[in-house]
Amino acid sequence: MIRECSWIPTLETERLFLRELTADDAVDLRKWLGQDIVYKYWGRAASKGEKNPELLFIDPRPNVKRKPSHDFIWGIVSKENNKVIGIIEVFDVENDRLGNVGYRIDPAFWNNGICTEALNRVIKFIFSETKIDRLHAEADVENAASNAVLKKCGFTHEGCIRNGKMGGRYCTYNIYGYIREDFK
Repeated sequence: MIRECSWIPTLETERLFLRELTADDAVDLRKWLGQDIVYKYWGRAASKGEKNPELLFIDPRPNVKRKPSHDFIWGIVSKENNKVIGIIEVFDVENDRLGNVGYRIDPAFWNNGICTEALNRVIKFIFSETKIDRLHAEADVENAASNAVLKKCGFTHEGCIRNGKMGGRYCTYNIYGYIREDFK
């Protein structure tokens, strides 16, 4: 389920809007979010909710009181067609100090610099508008595109886990970090 975050501002780049996802976005998400190729390096297939995105906006336990999330989840919206073509997140935010970065893009928009553009804007927001001091990312060594995005955006390669477990997949993966002092 996509939970409302305590504070999700709309961010803008030359070609994109990054904004909170709503139930109305399920139509756009249905076109690409459930494709197994999107999860090739995630170590799992698309979930039931990802294949049926309208389910992501339904609270399965509406009577449970939840704490506000400190995570940031943005839909990546193309200014050209006003469609949600991706999702970018800063998730598992701990003590407002560090968070993990993840992104998924409609395969029709791969290799167009969308992730790089969106991630650069998220980095600027995180280090200008929040107290978060560190962003963390992991990328399968075989996922050349994701490794390239992280490097282009200024993440530092901090190491490699050989035959480790990333998500639900055993693989060799790179660890990247971006700290407040790296932000210019």
